[in-house]
Amino acid sequence: MGKWLLLLWLLIFADAQLLGNLQDKISLLELRKAGIPEEAFQEAEIGREEALLYLTFWEDLVWFPLAAPLQESREEFFFEDSWHEQRSYGGERLHEGCDIFGSRSISGYYPVISITDGSVEQIGWLPLGGWRIGIRSQGGGYFYYAHLSSYGRDFEEGDQVKAGEVLGFMGDSGYGPQGTTGQFPPHLHLGIYVRTEEEEEHALNPYPVLQFLQEKQKNFSY
Repeated sequence: MGKWLLLLWLLIFADAQLLGNLQDKISLLELRKAGIPEEAFQEAEIGREEALLYLTFWEDLVWFPLAAPLQESREEFFFEDSWHEQRSYGGERLHEGCDIFGSRSISGYYPVISITDGSVEQIGWLPLGGWRIGIRSQGGGYFYYAHLSSYGRDFEEGDQVKAGEVLGFMGDSGYGPQGTTGQFPPHLHLGIYVRTEEEEEHALNPYPVLQFLQEKQKNFSY
């Protein structure tokens, strides 16, 4: 009887291993089919289960979130993987986003554009984010653009936006009461969130998204 139980256990274990391997292969195929760059996710040390959450909005991605003047052939924007670095303003916390800088450290110079089509879900001032706007894409991703110097127009919650539309201009607002500026160099903080069964706002690392979009830069005449 003991031998039969052992054999049954081994068969169950083998089936579980096979199923797990199969699920890994299916997940990998899903990521490749969506055009998700595996190298970028590996560089950011994002695991398979976390990577699958990006499928929610990956097909919504159209433009890099910062644009440059039309007269510039191509602006070099700078960002690095600062995911979960320590931050101290407002208490000890982890950085839930990615900061993007331009070659010109001038508040109000670079247009911030919507990465996706979507609707305005949040607008206005936050002590941490300054003037910010949050766009929910059609696939369900929530894109949080913070530290703006001003808005592109008088947005209201529920307004529809198109990918490539000017949301505002990169600035240095935040880290204080409404109107605070100059606490840090001008940059755009981009955060990305999705809804999961466990969390209403599950933060994802934007770094691989920015790597994917960095060649899809829009230029404006201004």
